[in-house]
Amino acid sequence: MQVIIKEWPNKTATIMTDAGQVVWTFSSTSEARQACSEWHNLVDGEPVVVHDGEEPDPESICSAA
Repeated sequence: MQVIIKEWPNKTATIMTDAGQVVWTFSSTSEARQACSEWHNLVDGEPVVVHDGEEPDPESICSAA
């Protein structure tokens, strides 16, 4: 699964699917990344790849981010 962390002007951050579905909003990007890492640890069969506004990097699996 690929997700996107979108940081807003007020510095909150939303985890969204690549189709645009909002998963959750956090008070900071670091909290969103932490949640993604914990989520990845729960999903055993499919890695969760995070894109956070930069060029997508296939190596950016959130457990390593």
